[in-house]
Amino acid sequence: VQELQECLYVGNLESKRDWGHARDYVEAQWLMLQQDEPDDFIIATGEQHSVREFIEVSANRLGIKIKWQGSKEDEIGINADNNKVIVRIDPRYYRPTEVDSLLGDPSKAKNILGWQASISFEDLVNEMVDADLKTAVNERILRENKS
Repeated sequence: VQELQECLYVGNLESKRDWGHARDYVEAQWLMLQQDEPDDFIIATGEQHSVREFIEVSANRLGIKIKWQGSKEDEIGINADNNKVIVRIDPRYYRPTEVDSLLGDPSKAKNILGWQASISFEDLVNEMVDADLKTAVNERILRENKS
């Protein structure tokens, strides 16, 4: 069991993604299987959020306000309450074939399947943070009670 790291190292903060929840996507898959004829669909939320936004929503869920300083590879995220650096850019996390912007158009799925994503970006991020927090608490309990 590892200790929690005090700083999050990330690549491109400005990468924009179409973040979606597996529950929504599984529902779309089920609806596709109900069709009389097979067809191709783009399953996406139709909205984009940056890695920076993901970090900010995550921090907010934990009661942390991030202030950003610097730029490009020298940019850091600082906990506004205690001035500790909690986010750093690490070029090792840049993807060699990085796509700066990914956005799906789910209009065909909406028109034919009646499907659209129902779980918001904020709810998705909050659920992920809550799950990680639960894991961290469980790991701490195991570590403290280790014989």
